[in-house]
Amino acid sequence: MTLLTCSLVLFGVALLASASLRSQQDGISLTYSNIDRLLAQQAAESALRDAAVSLTMIPEDGAIGQALGSHRLGDITGEHFPYGGPGQSCAAPEYFLEPLSQSGSADTTQHEPVAPSRYRVTATGKGISQATMVLLEAEFEALTCGAVQGSGAQTDDQATGLPDAECTPRVRRLAWRLLRAS
Repeated sequence: MTLLTCSLVLFGVALLASASLRSQQDGISLTYSNIDRLLAQQAAESALRDAAVSLTMIPEDGAIGQALGSHRLGDITGEHFPYGGPGQSCAAPEYFLEPLSQSGSADTTQHEPVAPSRYRVTATGKGISQATMVLLEAEFEALTCGAVQGSGAQTDDQATGLPDAECTPRVRRLAWRLLRAS
């Protein structure tokens, strides 16, 4: 009878130990998944920053055709994104740059189409595993020197009489949202 009772107690202790070990493994798995998702989100955010920098590189004449479309981080700007190592994203982030239509901004005195100054960027970042992906979307407004000076506001360049070469284009993030995290 004592042997049977001791066997049941040992079986109960073994079940408790197994459940505790399983709980620890689930906690480690959740932590790993969270870290993996955060790495993917950081990769996507770096793609958004790279897209913003590439928007500042657009020449004044509006030749943006080569910048539109799908790009990997650094295609236009030359930035380097470390990936593939331990604790790093498994792939370089990518982004898609598209112009947004502007309502009421058409100038009837100009015969050439004006390049849009608002853009939507959809960025994809991957985590340590290929299955972890974060998709971010942001809207940017590119303010070129000509657009700032043509707006009627006096810029620092106009106030000091410096040539237009001193003006630096700016990009402002208007909106940001998380589309998907898996």
